Amino acid sequence: MNKLIDASMLAPAAAAEQTSITGAQALVRMLLEYKVEVIFGVPGDTSLPMYEAIYDANGAIRHVMVRDERSATFMADAYSRLAHRPGFCECPSGAGALYSVPGVAEANASSIPVVLFTSGISLAGEGKGTITEMAHHTLFEPITKFSAVVKSADKIPETLRRALRIATTGRPGAVHLVFPTETMTRPISLGQVSLHAEAECQSYPAYRTRGSAAVLDQLAAHLVGAERLVIVAGGGVNHSQANAEVLALAERLGAPVVTTISGQGTMPDEHALALGVVGDNGFHPHAHRAVEEADVLLYVGCKMGSVSTISWTLPSPRPGRKILQIDLDPTVLANNFENTLSVAGDAQLVLEDLLQLVPQAPKAHSAWVQDLNRARARFWQESQAQLLSDSEPLKAQRVIHELNRRLPSPSIVISDAGTPTPHITRFLRLSGDGSRVLIPRSFGGLGYAIPAVVGAWFARPDARPIGLFGDGSLGMSSGELETLARLNVPAVLIHFNNGCFGWIKTLQSLHNKSKFMSVDFSPGDMSKVAAAYGIAAWRVETPAQLEKALDEAFAHDGPAFLDIVTEPLVSDLPPVYSWLKAAGKNPLNGFDNAKEI
Repeated sequence: MNKLIDASMLAPAAAAEQTSITGAQALVRMLLEYKVEVIFGVPGDTSLPMYEAIYDANGAIRHVMVRDERSATFMADAYSRLAHRPGFCECPSGAGALYSVPGVAEANASSIPVVLFTSGISLAGEGKGTITEMAHHTLFEPITKFSAVVKSADKIPETLRRALRIATTGRPGAVHLVFPTETMTRPISLGQVSLHAEAECQSYPAYRTRGSAAVLDQLAAHLVGAERLVIVAGGGVNHSQANAEVLALAERLGAPVVTTISGQGTMPDEHALALGVVGDNGFHPHAHRAVEEADVLLYVGCKMGSVSTISWTLPSPRPGRKILQIDLDPTVLANNFENTLSVAGDAQLVLEDLLQLVPQAPKAHSAWVQDLNRARARFWQESQAQLLSDSEPLKAQRVIHELNRRLPSPSIVISDAGTPTPHITRFLRLSGDGSRVLIPRSFGGLGYAIPAVVGAWFARPDARPIGLFGDGSLGMSSGELETLARLNVPAVLIHFNNGCFGWIKTLQSLHNKSKFMSVDFSPGDMSKVAAAYGIAAWRVETPAQLEKALDEAFAHDGPAFLDIVTEPLVSDLPPVYSWLKAAGKNPLNGFDNAKEI
């Protein structure tokens, strides 16, 4: 990755006599003070001053050219999730800003500090019908924590500091700044402004908070007194990097841990207390059982939204059940359920303090926990028929099984919303080696996985990025295959080719009496698309081809693309709780989900 260069190294020898710099140069120096290594973007006529300043930084900041502004925001999002630092992206005025909306909205709703710079038109042209003129700041106000126009060069340092402070503190989120032409080109007197950075805001969550001693004493008492305690780990655990603390607390209290989709990877999946994913999408039946039978539920970094609670029906109302919640955002505490106790604070810090208040020795697993593990073992045993199926078209379950057998350590697995998600959340196995799963869960926009593997590679070059996506997602992001080839990102891309918008077609089957409309694509060999960009590619139609292609793809040292012909969701109903109920099945009783509906 890029070697950081101190800001003082940017100036030539004669710079000692320099008394001013341009706004664009000041912005780049500020980014270096914040230790920014990479920025993703698309060039435009309004962004020329920024590009010149980045160029003159002599490689101190890597600019990654992408093929679509939406992709730039998705790359910044994935980078931020994995680097635990703000992710930066930029685009030109007008259409560039419009194309950036989906990724910024997803990052903000997912508590990811993505920073978007848009370059505006000249201030002199405002209100005169200038091409690409747009009130960028108002466009992004509803989908960011902060959106502003920087109308003078000397305001760049303080505004950038403010934006990064807002992005990384409290509930992290996206911010947006507009830089008109004059702001980028006019001089700043070096003696008049400070180009310093706030070190705390170079990562997130910044300025973390702890719970009060009195509240933590109450929390510890509730936990220690529980007979059937379950910990529900949400995405906030991964954001806070509180994985080790959750594991330690679970072992001390003998408490099973279930996760939301965003909380996957909290604990090694093979751990006796790790029961898997809870909620509507890709759930584990034994995880649902644990939540429903618990007398005390501790939610950590989980907003208790519609998916993880199956539209607020899990857990069901039960007299005497205690619900405890830890979250850094006080506004989500007790928002959807009646909490027995709410703790406002950072997950890692609160759990660190809590570990000082509970018994220090690990608690033996209760008869209830042992029974849950027997149910878990039965689940995996009964899933073998799907995981080892030789049927054609290939089942998505078989694809995930073969992927599990070959996952490098560590890996970053990134999935689009849609076809791959329920099978990844149910069947993917992570070993607690720093591997992560990323799935855009707030708005479910397609086209995330392919660009996101680029951001993942810049954030975690130690981990092999793996992208999984369906036909709809590929159609929305295939241009970024060129980006992967140009950068030689060693991603393994797995395309589930079932010839349709699989998620929507299944919903039409369940709720529209199979009146299918506008969901089917023309069949095609998508490996040829990847090969056209110079990417090693395989067409996969049989189990033998699948195993061979995966072996060769993981042995390859550059980007690899597998076009796998898979059975549509509509004929092999995936583990989505609400869908199974709509199909007349008992989601918690048996796992024969392969019948045609």
